[in-house]
Amino acid sequence: MSAVGRRRPNPPLPNGWKWGFPVLAALLAIWGAVLLTGGLTTVLDSRRGETREAVTDPSAAGFEAFVEQTWSMLVATEDASGDLVQVAVVAAADRSGGGGSVLLIPVEASIPGTNGSEGCETACRLVDRHRDGGLDAVRAGTASILDVQVTGATLLTPARWESLAGAVEPVSVMLGDDLVATAADGTSVVRFPAGSAPVSATDVVDLFGFPGVDAAAADGLERLARQQRWWGGWMDALAGGDPRERLPNLELDVIDLLATMSGGQVRVLPAPWVVEGGALVADTARLTDLVVEMFPFPIPRVPGLRPSVRLLNGTGDPSVDRPSREAVLRAGVELAVVGNYRNDGVIQTRVIHRDPALEAAAEALAAAIGGGVLFDQYLSPVTDLTVVIGADFLLRG
Repeated sequence: MSAVGRRRPNPPLPNGWKWGFPVLAALLAIWGAVLLTGGLTTVLDSRRGETREAVTDPSAAGFEAFVEQTWSMLVATEDASGDLVQVAVVAAADRSGGGGSVLLIPVEASIPGTNGSEGCETACRLVDRHRDGGLDAVRAGTASILDVQVTGATLLTPARWESLAGAVEPVSVMLGDDLVATAADGTSVVRFPAGSAPVSATDVVDLFGFPGVDAAAADGLERLARQQRWWGGWMDALAGGDPRERLPNLELDVIDLLATMSGGQVRVLPAPWVVEGGALVADTARLTDLVVEMFPFPIPRVPGLRPSVRLLNGTGDPSVDRPSREAVLRAGVELAVVGNYRNDGVIQTRVIHRDPALEAAAEALAAAIGGGVLFDQYLSPVTDLTVVIGADFLLRG
């Protein structure tokens, strides 16, 4: 065979390359496995954007839920002449367990922010709004007074009240004096006698609107007291057994709400109204307390105007839920989510924000409830602010 056709053998590899390359490849494989394992562990342990199994037990750590806003209704009453004689706000405490509250608002109540505006020589009153704009105007005025919205509104006439209240026995209302009506010819008759006066369904609206004997503003308080006593007696009459047996068989929201409320304890709340400068106005502090009590999860009067809040209990103690919720609501925010922090034993209450533009709002809320402020860019974007309640919350209270 010629020298041209013969294949020359490859030179042997150096010992360093011969043994070093396999060792290097093995090391790289091991290091890659370490990095992969570490990366997976970091991702799995991370709480940033983590998708976890939903927690459905309301008492368990990590449970969160959007709030179900309080079921409520404005009940406005017109007399036979079409004049507004009563405004009541009813709110259910629990859709399943029943119970609730009734707050009577005098029709002469002044609406905040209307003094000297909108054609009113003095502060506009609910009765003025009704005269100009009907039920919708009364609903808007009531929202301004309470600073919360109601779920719905209904207008009741004498005929509608007769149907609504006619399924129970006449409600007895304690009166300190005779209510005397004067006819056109000047003759007088006792319309409702002093003492425990039975008020039939046909007389309900007359009682609501019967004039008093004092000056205009005080007269409104006198009528309001009678209305409160009637509502208290009626709620007692509806309670027990199946309330629907004592309500008309009609598919109306107000009947559904009243039937639900009557399944539990119903409170007719004390009147937070005072006479000031010849007008009926709300005692702001008392009214705020009553609204917080009535509306565990209120509908904002103007949605989006106030910071939305996610409220988490970090103590593991469910008795903290109510006082912390009420404290947050009194601070003037929009409560959107409630639940429990991912672990118990949180020591310090804190307000957390993810947007530097919300720092001032976080500081204001923290000052109101007593707590620190933290910034976390990875905070849940569901709400503007997150409040985590710690063990120091009740210690301060």
